[in-house]
Amino acid sequence: MVGRNDPCPCGSGKKYKKCHGKQQSVSINDLVNEELFKVRQQFFSENPNQEQLPAFRQLQQEWQPRLMESMAENDAQAFVIENFLFMQKPELWEEFLAKQIELAQRPTTKEVLQNWKDVRVFLGQYIQGNEESAQFKDAFTGDLYQMTDQPPTDMEDGQGLLAILLPDARIGENGALFLNGYLTVVGEFAPFFEQLKSSMETANASDGSQYITDNYLTVVEHIVKYSTGTVEESIELSPEHESVMAELRSHIAQAEFDKETVDNVTSILNSYLVSQQPTVQKPEALVAGYWRFLQDHELINGPMLAPKDLSEKFGVSSSTILKRSKEFGAYFEGLLAKK
Repeated sequence: MVGRNDPCPCGSGKKYKKCHGKQQSVSINDLVNEELFKVRQQFFSENPNQEQLPAFRQLQQEWQPRLMESMAENDAQAFVIENFLFMQKPELWEEFLAKQIELAQRPTTKEVLQNWKDVRVFLGQYIQGNEESAQFKDAFTGDLYQMTDQPPTDMEDGQGLLAILLPDARIGENGALFLNGYLTVVGEFAPFFEQLKSSMETANASDGSQYITDNYLTVVEHIVKYSTGTVEESIELSPEHESVMAELRSHIAQAEFDKETVDNVTSILNSYLVSQQPTVQKPEALVAGYWRFLQDHELINGPMLAPKDLSEKFGVSSSTILKRSKEFGAYFEGLLAKK
């Protein structure tokens, strides 16, 4: 067996540890990286599980159409999944990790997994880096983190980002890696951060990390809108579709919805009109069917109207309302289908 300080058998004249021995150590690290990647991949393939699926569907219906106003469908779904698994149901990650720690064979892999219990949300800036290593600074605490496991190579120095961060014990106390990608802040980071701190002050929040955890999807939406400038509708509504939105707004004005519900309700219908371009003969019919869809999926609070009451409220037959409601249901079931 060749010792680490012996001449390398390849004849280079270098010590083994400085030549092919170094390649061997790198290959072992690559194996650990692969094992850790598979753990993350397996978690997302198994969750949310069947027991959690109804709660996850509800979150999707509330947030995915809203996020899709300013980002691609796959990206929107990814952020909703992250919010559900790590902010709303963190016990799923904890239970999964416990099993993976038991199964891990390599001590290094086991040590990293044990530290992964300390999952956290990170908002900060990319300081500098290359293909082997990158450095990040937490915007709230000023703490510096180092990443050597697939560091990003497409970021500019000083650029902001939002990520779910896991400790990387192989590097030390400041070692980190991102769980499932990251969201960059396009443009100057300082103005964006000032806007975020203003929102925190309005909410009487002092802990930045906790605020982002509690308002993760809202922060994601804020970053995308800031990065793209003032978000206008990518497709201007036709007069007939605008009449549908006007009809919806007239009924919302009579309801006692909070601002978030109003935003969700209008965003979902707008998304439907833009993507499906339905023919509108009577705006009231479409809005009546939509209202029943909202009731059936518990997307609005307040008194739930029976079919007869809905018919009287909108001046549309119960059969037409049911037909339109089913159209909405079929559309969003297809849009939100995951498995």
